[in-house]
Amino acid sequence: MDADAGPSDGWLSVYSCANGKLVQSRVDGNDSSNASRLLRAGHAVWTNGRLDENIIDAMAEGRGIWSAAPLTTLARITGAPIPAEILTAIALKETGLNGRFWPWSIHWSGRSYRLPSRQQAVAAAKYLLAQGITNFDVSVMQVNWRWHSGKFASIQAAFDPVANIQVAGQILNEHFLATGNWRSAIARYHSRTPALHQPYLADVLGHLRRIQTSTVEPPEKHLC
Repeated sequence: MDADAGPSDGWLSVYSCANGKLVQSRVDGNDSSNASRLLRAGHAVWTNGRLDENIIDAMAEGRGIWSAAPLTTLARITGAPIPAEILTAIALKETGLNGRFWPWSIHWSGRSYRLPSRQQAVAAAKYLLAQGITNFDVSVMQVNWRWHSGKFASIQAAFDPVANIQVAGQILNEHFLATGNWRSAIARYHSRTPALHQPYLADVLGHLRRIQTSTVEPPEKHLC
């Protein structure tokens, strides 16, 4: 994944609706401003399969074609060693907003903040750090910065949804290896105190059941 790769990466597959059907066309990606607009809106993907920041953000926010994709899509592409359904259920518990999870989130001092964009979320985190505050949770999986900052290249990287899910997967896998089961791993992801982690576990399992029983409509029905 190279967010800075240039237009030489080739062609875009662009999706649009015609007569109630989702149609795909191929356009030259050399017009970088137009390519960024289409990718950011979720109306296109790189034909060669490259995942850049525009696609990741569109996927995370459920824009365009991604609004019709399964909620587990983002977790699946990360390669994290955790079932995508579990990661997605935790994401919905941590940063759920209108049936999706919101990656531009910060939790600090008992309050959750949903920022409008990745840039604003990073700026808010940098402000906290400038005040000497490190005990806050970041992005889609609400990874605690004080305890896990060493797992990220930077505070900006912590708000990359893919990187954030990958680090959360590492943490969950450590808990799974220590406890031997996913329920305990999920509970310990939140807290080692039963009075705190049992309600959390119940909520995550509720999201998990809904994910496992949900049906995905054809994109045409959802978008066109």
